Amino acid sequence: MLRHPQSGVVRRRRRCDARGMKAHALAFLDRFRQADREDALLDAMAEDSAGLMAALAEAPEALLTAAEAAGLAQGPPVDLHPDSFASAACDAQGRLVVADARFADWLGGPDPLAMVVQRLIGRKPGEGRPHVSAIADDCSGRPVAVAAAGPAIALRWPLAGSVRAAVEAGKAAYVVIAFRPVAGAWEQAARAYGLGPQEARLASALALTGELRGAAAQTGIAYETARKLVQSSMRKVGVVRQTELVRRVLAAAAGDLRGPESLVPLMAELFGLTLRQARLATAVAHGAQREDAAAALGISVHAAKTDLKTVFLACGVSSAVDLARVAAEVEALAGLAQACNVEMTPLGAGVVAEPLRFVARRRAPGRIALTDHGPAGGRPLLMVHAAVGGRHLPRRLVAALTAAGWRPISIERPGFGLTDMIGGDPFANAAEDAVDVVDALALGQVHLLARTAATAGISMAARLGSRVAGGLLVAPEPPAALDTRWSGMSGHGKALFFGQSAFATAFARILSQRTSSAMIERMQRKSVAGSAIDEAALDDPDTLADHLRASRQAALGMAGFLAEMQAHGRGARPPALADGRSWVVLAGALDPMYRFEDAAGFWAAVLPGALQRLLPDGGRWLHLTHEAAIVTALAALLPPDFQGRA
Repeated sequence: MLRHPQSGVVRRRRRCDARGMKAHALAFLDRFRQADREDALLDAMAEDSAGLMAALAEAPEALLTAAEAAGLAQGPPVDLHPDSFASAACDAQGRLVVADARFADWLGGPDPLAMVVQRLIGRKPGEGRPHVSAIADDCSGRPVAVAAAGPAIALRWPLAGSVRAAVEAGKAAYVVIAFRPVAGAWEQAARAYGLGPQEARLASALALTGELRGAAAQTGIAYETARKLVQSSMRKVGVVRQTELVRRVLAAAAGDLRGPESLVPLMAELFGLTLRQARLATAVAHGAQREDAAAALGISVHAAKTDLKTVFLACGVSSAVDLARVAAEVEALAGLAQACNVEMTPLGAGVVAEPLRFVARRRAPGRIALTDHGPAGGRPLLMVHAAVGGRHLPRRLVAALTAAGWRPISIERPGFGLTDMIGGDPFANAAEDAVDVVDALALGQVHLLARTAATAGISMAARLGSRVAGGLLVAPEPPAALDTRWSGMSGHGKALFFGQSAFATAFARILSQRTSSAMIERMQRKSVAGSAIDEAALDDPDTLADHLRASRQAALGMAGFLAEMQAHGRGARPPALADGRSWVVLAGALDPMYRFEDAAGFWAAVLPGALQRLLPDGGRWLHLTHEAAIVTALAALLPPDFQGRA
């Protein structure tokens, strides 16, 4: 048999390439396993994405084991309202050094901090994980959940100025923090759910007193009136029990925060409960009736009644509502204590503050988070966020849109930010949520703007039908099968999340639980490396802050991101609309992540008759760099009499 004269060279080169790939995989795995810090671990993924893919090919089981272990480190990032937390500092024996006024309010009788600190003895101050405890020494004898940690960890927390000063001066060994929302935090949470002033005051009093009669007396409202107000509040929040009402409003007062994945072991540890009792306590605190909780646990109603008496005694509460309040405090503090990144948004922070709203999901339990930037008389514009974003909008884009007469309404999709996850097709679920929002806000006909997430946006438009007057796709991501750019960090990331279910789950957990703002910035810059206009956008402090906040909202659990990426990997495509003449597709010729030419024909088929416009100086993030072009494109969709309407 004749052989090609270079066949031996080719075989030797392939063997060398294979050895090199295996060595690269082993080197990456070694670095990955030793990266104990958040930034070091994600730097390994961002700086050596080729090594990640080599490890995926050469040592998949070892990589999966390492990834799953790395994803157990911490919790997702949080964006807190710092005024919702009260703090104190103490010495190594638990003696009080300084406390803010709200913390001192419930420090009645003997100093309770010593008990908290005793649980930390054996660690050097500042070392180890924060500890969530519970004390029962407020002025009324009711339990209050607290978190405690040494200075190195606690200085990331929302501390009172006097407490922070004491810690920084080395006068305190430990910090203890409690979840105690001020009136402004309650008001903001109430506005998010559309509660009126009386409803808001009653909900606050209900959380503080633990029962409706006491709440009515505290607020000076007749009991029958209080019953009607709490019923209307529950309808607006989308719950059927007072326990759920208290938990939901308390959570909204905390900010963007998710509690631990399972509250059960924490409740068992804190209050000395068995796991069965802790499961019962958690179920009741989350709104289940005793009979339903008993059925879910496979125990008799009598056994549940007996266990619940033990729970109330151990937790120091006398009602299910008060139990819900304690559980909400524990969840908030555990979320703070475990967070991989803590950011703070003070109340009344001007343009940074979001006009947050919640809408109750109609087809299943849960809430939909959105921001409604107004003005009320503007033309409604549903904003569809990117797969690595959330409801937060860049302030310059909001200003440009509202000045042109639009009313930007940014809906957070299922599993992103504060919108509850729901199983099933993520794009169909997002479309159903859009219907709920449009109905709840009585919007009538709307326009739609999808930033990169074209499948989600067009799915919403198809479901809303004639209620969508037109739309704009901004830098749309093509279906995976049409994408030709699979190199570099972004390309390797697509390959990982689209095609590997187990790995996608493990790495989504890593991104959620190890993502600091600094790391998000580095990874975002890496994703658009070489695109000068995109890189320059992040050099502006306000633009960077907006971009990072939206990215942290995506990282708050990552369930929505993961579901959408896996759907893309299975070949998800948007439905074709019958008529796309009221649509514009806007893309950047310099986009470093996608080639618009790869999918131009596809968009023409999905949106027949739509205008396609390629911006010669545009990169990936047109919503950060080309606000004027976006406003111009939207204006082309409107009748002449709408121009400039406020």
